Amino acid sequence: MKHLTILSLAILFLSAGVAKSQAPVTQSDVATSLQAIITTNKAQIDAQQKTLDGLDQLDEQAQELKTFAKRS
Repeated sequence: MKHLTILSLAILFLSAGVAKSQAPVTQSDVATSLQAIITTNKAQIDAQQKTLDGLDQLDEQAQELKTFAKRS
């Protein structure tokens, strides 16, 4: 049991050391990533706005249909 605990702690410390040895992230990498996220978000917002516009038109048409149905 003691050996298992020591082995797991050793693996934990070794894996932590590997994670720290990765190349540092530069500001240009962060800026590029953020720009990609912004572009993706804008595309999603545009698609959602088109969907909302279509739903608004559908609602207006439904209201007109209700109005014409009441007149007859």
